[in-house]
Amino acid sequence: HWYCACERVFDETEERDKTWWPELVSTVVAPRCEYIHARLGWAQGPQLADPSAPECQSDVALQLKVWKTLVEAQFARQDDSSNNNKAATVYASPEYGPPPYLPVQPHTQEPVASLSEAVAYTKKLLEDLLASMVK
Repeated sequence: HWYCACERVFDETEERDKTWWPELVSTVVAPRCEYIHARLGWAQGPQLADPSAPECQSDVALQLKVWKTLVEAQFARQDDSSNNNKAATVYASPEYGPPPYLPVQPHTQEPVASLSEAVAYTKKLLEDLLASMVK
């Protein structure tokens, strides 16, 4: 929802964001994060209708970087507490909302994409991210 409320997806490589966004995520948000509400959003809405769509991949990649930072902080806290079973205590939920969060077609009110497919795609992204971090 950060992206929707601020009407942009933050990108640490862009001039407008690089001086504050990475530091905010790593020093303010990540140390306090205990749960990731893994809903992929975009600058004009709280969720992508189909996060697997090619036109969404830039926004998806930026948000995955944030999730990775959040997970790394969770792992670091576990390391500090001498818990070596990292993956067992990362809490994340790939949750998307039905209409009106999910866009619908005019007149018919039919969803423009499959809610269950969006959840399954995001779940797989999370699983792949965690697998890449717990080698």
